[in-house]
Amino acid sequence: MSGRRPGFVLMAALWLLVALGAVGLDAALRSRTRRLAAANLVDETRAMAAAVAGTEYARSRLTAAMLDRAEELRADALRRARTAAARSQISRQSVRSFMSGQDPLEDPWREPELLVEKEMAFAEARYSLRLRDTGAALNLNTANAETLRNFFAQGLRVDYAEADHLAQAILDWRDEDEIPRIDGGEREQYIDEKLPVLPPNREFADLSELRHVMGMTQELYELASPYLTLIGSGRINVNAAPEPVLLALPGMTPAAAQELIRLRESGYVPRSGNELRALIPYMTGSGTAAERAQFDRLTTYATNEVEIISVGRVDGGPVRVEARVVVGRSNNGAVVLWRRIE
Repeated sequence: MSGRRPGFVLMAALWLLVALGAVGLDAALRSRTRRLAAANLVDETRAMAAAVAGTEYARSRLTAAMLDRAEELRADALRRARTAAARSQISRQSVRSFMSGQDPLEDPWREPELLVEKEMAFAEARYSLRLRDTGAALNLNTANAETLRNFFAQGLRVDYAEADHLAQAILDWRDEDEIPRIDGGEREQYIDEKLPVLPPNREFADLSELRHVMGMTQELYELASPYLTLIGSGRINVNAAPEPVLLALPGMTPAAAQELIRLRESGYVPRSGNELRALIPYMTGSGTAAERAQFDRLTTYATNEVEIISVGRVDGGPVRVEARVVVGRSNNGAVVLWRRIE
């Protein structure tokens, strides 16, 4: 019996070492998790600060542009371009800006992305910027049935009946009642179709909600979403909007939209509806006073609101913070109209 004691003691010691090792490993893993969480929190704070700094930088540049410095800022952003591709792109756009027949004082925010340096670093933290004229997109929360129908049918070349169904379904999604439009759908119709998400009877809170509207497909959503927005006044800037958005306007024809874009690319931009109709007399919207009035209510010819999207991050870290700000013109420069950080 005494001969077995050394073996028993050895086995007990080994088991004790295994137990201590397991406890130590667990403590190390917990400590590592806490360190990573703390590091991510620090990175998130730094990324958020960088993202906010980006929006403030862009806002300051937009304010400076209103003080007769627009072309100076564009030239400065051009000089700071780092890659040949960026220089080439900015150069072509800047040439069009200098050639434009519009007085820069009338639209100092024209092509707002050219007023800023796209990326800036502060040690390991950095931000990247995107600026967009809100009038270059169709506002899903303010567009009426005709505008929505035109956007899908003419702008995206969807079958007219399908385009009308989508327009009515979008309006039913937004309105406060439970009465379905003739070709739309409220909760009862969604339940009958066994659709997973019911219309909330409020404005769209996020653009991704459009995927759940009756009649919408994933392919069509991906095609439409780059041209849509939920922010801004809803007026379309005819001197900034791409062709699918222009074709949402009442009276706008494909030939008129293409001619308008050709004029824009050649360096000339109209200042008013009358000037536009004089340049493109075959626009349907030039026919009746009612059509002209409706067209003029939905359009603008200058950049009045700019969406700033600033993404902050820390080099080598997984954390990304996006700050989105919409600014508008005022006597005090660029003022914040809307802000979200996520």
